[in-house]
Amino acid sequence: MDSSHLVAKPSVKARTRKRLAPSRIRGPLVLLGRHFFYLYLRYALKFRKIEVLNPETVVQAVGDHQEGRTRLIVAFRHPYGDEPQLLFHVFEKMVPRYARWMQRPLKHSPGVRPVHDYAVALWGDAVIRFILPRVGAVPVYHVKYDRDSVRGIRSVMKDGRSPLGIASEGQISYHAETLPRIEQGTVRMGFWCASDLDKAGRGEHVTVLPLSVHYRYLEKDMRKVVKVLGRIETLCGLDGEAVKKADATPAGLLPRVDRIEDRLLELTEAYYADTYGYQAPENTSRHERWTALQPFALSVAEHALGIDPGRADTVQRMYKVRQSAWDRIYPETSVKGLSPLQAAFADRRSGEAWYAMRHMELVDLMSYHDEAYFSADHPESQTFDRLVESVYTLEDLSHRLMGGNITNRPNTVRKNAVLVAGEMMDLTENLPAYRADARQTVQTLTEKLAGNFEDCIEVYRNGKNEKHR
Repeated sequence: MDSSHLVAKPSVKARTRKRLAPSRIRGPLVLLGRHFFYLYLRYALKFRKIEVLNPETVVQAVGDHQEGRTRLIVAFRHPYGDEPQLLFHVFEKMVPRYARWMQRPLKHSPGVRPVHDYAVALWGDAVIRFILPRVGAVPVYHVKYDRDSVRGIRSVMKDGRSPLGIASEGQISYHAETLPRIEQGTVRMGFWCASDLDKAGRGEHVTVLPLSVHYRYLEKDMRKVVKVLGRIETLCGLDGEAVKKADATPAGLLPRVDRIEDRLLELTEAYYADTYGYQAPENTSRHERWTALQPFALSVAEHALGIDPGRADTVQRMYKVRQSAWDRIYPETSVKGLSPLQAAFADRRSGEAWYAMRHMELVDLMSYHDEAYFSADHPESQTFDRLVESVYTLEDLSHRLMGGNITNRPNTVRKNAVLVAGEMMDLTENLPAYRADARQTVQTLTEKLAGNFEDCIEVYRNGKNEKHR
């Protein structure tokens, strides 16, 4: 197997920063997508069916928004990466159809204006940079205040024709049936809007609609899963012949998955030990070894970039590394017109930043790793869906260790999408509490939002169990 195409080429040249057009919905592009986007979902993203559970909740939320009773925020879970594309189809095509079936027709297709990380414009291609602002997507920085970005988000929340869509986890979390963490941004932004409306003397309430996204993978594609396992074994130097006779079931393939993860951990620890003097903990579990390795890998990146982590948690440290690295690869000021020596220094900074991000990419993926998600100790976890997610994560991990990132995550197994609408939250009702103690109120309502997502996950699990009886 020629694996050279899997190794990403280092970015050793500083580049002129790529800019997005102002975020404004272009009707012709949206209309074209409304009619033909399902072809992309089916043939590029492998979706066979899309279903919304509790659609009446979504129709009610959108109807209230369009009638001027509320300003709506769609808080969606982001475990896979394809959620913004799904939301486009659901809110442009499916929600109006549900509304007609319920004899509550909407004034127009609601759409949704998703908030996205500003770095998408940097790692994405020209097509992504063209489409994002023209379908109303709004960029945001995780660890840097940007006045234009904040102004754009507040404007959409306050006066936008379509609701704002926010990934409450902040980034892709890689697990659909557990809730690793959510950030406070959804609630905090909602209170911005509630405060703006109150100051303007407007009576709309700011509401949050939780939407949990899940995939049911088609077991007919088990052969594809087995093929991926073989590819990973080849990448990390394992002989797959001895295990290829295992039963092609989640339980039968579990030892093979474990063996691959053990090998990837062993090779990664050896790299950090040989290169940076890392000392792996002895006599500990695999999960504890991954957990110990992550802060060390981040510290290597931070040292290379001159970042003081302070008291930031793991995710905030990742955000800082990512921000600093992209700012060096794509400097805010143009690299054109630099003297030869200045250009050489800029290129060096770019190359060092690219290598620093490789440590971050490892932590970005493995900080969400859950040992119990697919394991022998938890028989109920041995489902086909969790097998696919786990195998995808292992191939993703192997690619990142070879220089890749989220864009290299595999997507070969066909699936059905199930979106579960949760209990609505009214932030305006909590505005007095927010003014009295903003920090505590945001934390309390973020925990409530997390509880709503947990309820959505339980609804999905119960529905899946019913289908298999």
